[in-house]
Amino acid sequence: RLESLFKEFCTCFNDADSVIVAPVYAAGENPIDGINHLTLAAGMRERGLKSVMTIESQKELALTIRKIATAGDVVICLGAGSISTWANALPKELDELK
Repeated sequence: RLESLFKEFCTCFNDADSVIVAPVYAAGENPIDGINHLTLAAGMRERGLKSVMTIESQKELALTIRKIATAGDVVICLGAGSISTWANALPKELDELK
């Protein structure tokens, strides 16, 4: 999907204040050269998104959100595979950082 819709993924978050891009969930597929979270983030920047960051693992998500989010912000976890697990763990992980 990411390869087929790369241009669309690079622009669909342009209205977001910030985007955090995690590694692409492989879903049992072999990795595709040049199609990963780093190239997606670079593509987003090239197409005008000002605040896009990459992380390498779930452990970095709460720390990254803590650095950029303020009271009243909305955090949306969107993706495939283990992203639901990451999202469900996030409130506790953020509390532990207080």
